[in-house]
Amino acid sequence: MHLNTTPATSNSDAGASADDISLDKDILRSQIRPRRLTARSHRGEHGLQQMQELFTAHILEAVAQRVHSPGTIAAYLPTKSEPPIVEALTRLHKDGHRILVPVVRPGRKLAWVHWDPTVEHPLSPMGIPEPEGEEQDTQAFIDADLRLIPALAFDAGGHRLGQGGGYYDRIIPLLSDQQLTGRSIGIVFSDEIYETIPYDQWDAILPVILTERGIFLAHQQG
Repeated sequence: MHLNTTPATSNSDAGASADDISLDKDILRSQIRPRRLTARSHRGEHGLQQMQELFTAHILEAVAQRVHSPGTIAAYLPTKSEPPIVEALTRLHKDGHRILVPVVRPGRKLAWVHWDPTVEHPLSPMGIPEPEGEEQDTQAFIDADLRLIPALAFDAGGHRLGQGGGYYDRIIPLLSDQQLTGRSIGIVFSDEIYETIPYDQWDAILPVILTERGIFLAHQQG
């Protein structure tokens, strides 16, 4: 897969200060967020439908290869500018998988709640359906048979740039190597995989990334 070669790095490996790296991350976020909105508006109805179909096909294939019977999938409900994965989740739910999605709770923590596409859910302040029901803790994310994880960008080594809240950076390190390499998948658009991005030592690394073009394996996985 062609990588985005746009300069998007600080000297993360060369002793840059934490403040410098944080600033570089914020700059990159400020570039990606409006670009996502612009790209969405330019695609038009046909382009949006095509993008949804591509993500749906790749996600269903990835799940089928990794989860051989109905299981639990920890996912998320995207905003309008994020990769369109709701149709894939709907199909997985129809196939018998149990879908868990996060809800934000005090203390920068995520709780995990069962999502049913046939039920109308109240909207969060961001306009995202937020299921109500029994809330499960981080262990539900860890124990899931497969995890679909949002991001703004990755680099070729799998370093993840999130929205800045640190929610996933706290829980991804709790996964075993097998849970990471076999059953955890980062989700971005293809032009959001860069050769390099700014990162801190504590930032999460995901070796498997999925885009509208298919699966990308980070360099640590060969």
